[in-house]
Amino acid sequence: MKKLNLFAVMCMIAAFSFAQNAGQWSFGAGGNFVAPGAEDDNFKANIGYFAIDGVMMSFDFGMNMEYENTVYTDVITGTDEETGEDIIETLETSETVEGDFEWGLGLRWYPKDNLFLEGTMATGTGEDPDITMGAGVSLELAFDGRLWFEPMIKFDMPGEEEGPLSQRSLGLAWQFRYTF
Repeated sequence: MKKLNLFAVMCMIAAFSFAQNAGQWSFGAGGNFVAPGAEDDNFKANIGYFAIDGVMMSFDFGMNMEYENTVYTDVITGTDEETGEDIIETLETSETVEGDFEWGLGLRWYPKDNLFLEGTMATGTGEDPDITMGAGVSLELAFDGRLWFEPMIKFDMPGEEEGPLSQRSLGLAWQFRYTF
C-alpha cells in the first residue's frame, strides 16, 4: 500500500512538472562511460512515451548476436631426444556462444526542468530481474529541442545471485534521445 501511495504522490507532483509534454514519443540509445564495449550488456535502446507531463514510461531492449569463441591451449606432447626440451603443440578449440535478447520496463520522472530520475526492471541472466536506478540531465543538442544528450549516474543491481555477474555497480552512463 505504501508503494501505491508513493506512486500516486509521484504522479500528482509530475502532473505539475513540464520538462516533457504528454503524448510525445521518444527513442533513446546509449551505454556506459566506464566500460564501453565490455563483455557486459551495457549498450541498450529504448522507446518511451510521455503518459503525462514529466513522466515517461519506456520499453528497453538489448540484443547480443551469436559469435564464435576460440580458445588456444598449449599442450606438452613429448620431449625432444636431442635437446631434452619439451615439445609443445598448440590446440585450438572453438565454441558457439548463443545470442540473447533482453527487455525491460522503465519509468522516468522529470521533477525540475531537464533533471530526471529513472528506474528500470529488466530480464537478465539470473532468476531475478535486473534493477537499475539512475539520475541525470537532458541536454538539448539540435533539431529545435528534439535531440538530447543525457549523461547520468546509474546504480545497477543484477538478478544473478552469485559470482562476478552478481556484483552491484555504480557508474556513469550516457544516452542520446530523440523526441517526436
